[in-house]
Amino acid sequence: MNRVHKTIYAIIVWVMVISINSCKKSKSPEPFDNDPKATQTLKYLTQAPWKEMKLEYQLQDGTWLTFPVSASDAGLSYSFTSNGVYNTGPYTIYNASGGVYGSGVYDIIGDNTQLALNKNTTYDFVILNSTTMQLGLTSQVLYTDPATNNTYTYYGMRETFSH
Repeated sequence: MNRVHKTIYAIIVWVMVISINSCKKSKSPEPFDNDPKATQTLKYLTQAPWKEMKLEYQLQDGTWLTFPVSASDAGLSYSFTSNGVYNTGPYTIYNASGGVYGSGVYDIIGDNTQLALNKNTTYDFVILNSTTMQLGLTSQVLYTDPATNNTYTYYGMRETFSH
């Protein structure tokens, strides 16, 4: 008899647990809930302005040359909004085709591993976390030294930013 009571009691408890769990309301998903990498990329990109700290160009043999960030470039920063707009400050910058811009639109593309600015320049996220962003450009880059007016060809570029 005691065994029958225990079995009935176990069945009742099991039915109650199933009933309680099935009554929970499902939480509506937040944007990007189904893609944690996109959530992190957007969160890190938009959390605060990014100030340029380091500029590097790659030689044909794969080695990197570090260029000092000039006094005029030391103030360069990017601010990204969550609605796809960015601003540079405190001044305008030059893009790859020589045009000048101080703001524009951006897209996160390539499975959230690339940043496209104004639909004409695409950088790879080499590093993106809460404190550091490093953007890489893996194409030939022409650089004219303002001191000598000599033009050099490099085979990649990295820009490192922090908050």
